[in-house]
Amino acid sequence: TRQGNGKPLSLGIDLGTANSTVATSTDITRTVPSVVGWPKDLVAFKFLQKPIVFGEECIRNRMSLDIFYPLDKGVLKYRPDSSGYDDVPGDNREVAAVEELVRHVVDLAEIRSGDAVRAVVGSPAVAGASDKQTLIEVMQNLVDSVMVVSEPFLVAYGLGLYNNALVVDIGAGTLDLCRMHGTIPDESDQRTLYHAGNSIDENFHSLLQEKVKDSPISLHFARSIKERYAFVSPITEGISIEFQVEGKPVLYNIADELKEACEGILPDMLEAIRELFTTFEPEFQDELRNNIILAGGGSQIRGLPEVIEANLAEFGPARVSRVDDPIYAGALGALKLAQDMPPSEWENV
Repeated sequence: TRQGNGKPLSLGIDLGTANSTVATSTDITRTVPSVVGWPKDLVAFKFLQKPIVFGEECIRNRMSLDIFYPLDKGVLKYRPDSSGYDDVPGDNREVAAVEELVRHVVDLAEIRSGDAVRAVVGSPAVAGASDKQTLIEVMQNLVDSVMVVSEPFLVAYGLGLYNNALVVDIGAGTLDLCRMHGTIPDESDQRTLYHAGNSIDENFHSLLQEKVKDSPISLHFARSIKERYAFVSPITEGISIEFQVEGKPVLYNIADELKEACEGILPDMLEAIRELFTTFEPEFQDELRNNIILAGGGSQIRGLPEVIEANLAEFGPARVSRVDDPIYAGALGALKLAQDMPPSEWENV
């Protein structure tokens, strides 16, 4: 385990299926796509001039790389053992990618030799004990103390929403919900769903391939369209995208396909919101219904607040808002908790 005894340094870390983010008490905020790549061969190495590649550089140069996504449904895919790697099918790089990504994210914090580093790391709302322990084991040689905490709770904590609020955190791998009621939420206050951003991407990609039959379409391209134009009813519009068909540009209106894919996450999400609302203390339900906050990349889907408000209308007026910073809200909440946590609590970690 790392032992720093110098100046305290607090880190807030959000290890996400799509993107990983770090915020530090020295005012560093950085994010990187959660992808790791190794050059495929000598030519690829000569081209890239690097033994390992992370993030956007991986995506740009994916044809030259063996690419790995270390997180699945918001948790680390593999658990490195004490000797470095578990026995898993296929290339050990699948496991190495877990450690390499976490190390890269921590390196972005620019830790100085001797810093006493305390980190709070976000996880899905109902992540299991073994998943949390895996995170701790991967982090323990990189920082001095680490806590693993529910991601939607961290968003709420960072925004100062300690009471009568419901956070809906729509990530790539998971959609997490957490209601706040003036104390640390327990399992009954939280939900984790697995129809989230990646589900939208996969459904949209499939629908695009059916529509544009004569053009190879990558999942990356489908995801980039979604990230720019994602919407649900009551928004209505045409979205024309140019595809290369037999080498020639052809315009297609893909609005219906995108809308259908985005609305795929609605049934489970709306059911979970209603459940957390209707099982809340009746005296405080009105305040909770008017304090619903969307976080994560999926919070940017146009029309989503209106859909949730309409779904709750039978109970009375509802108000749904979005976090100002969907990229860093989780990491900044984790940083705030790391800074607020009394030293005595860290001694037990």
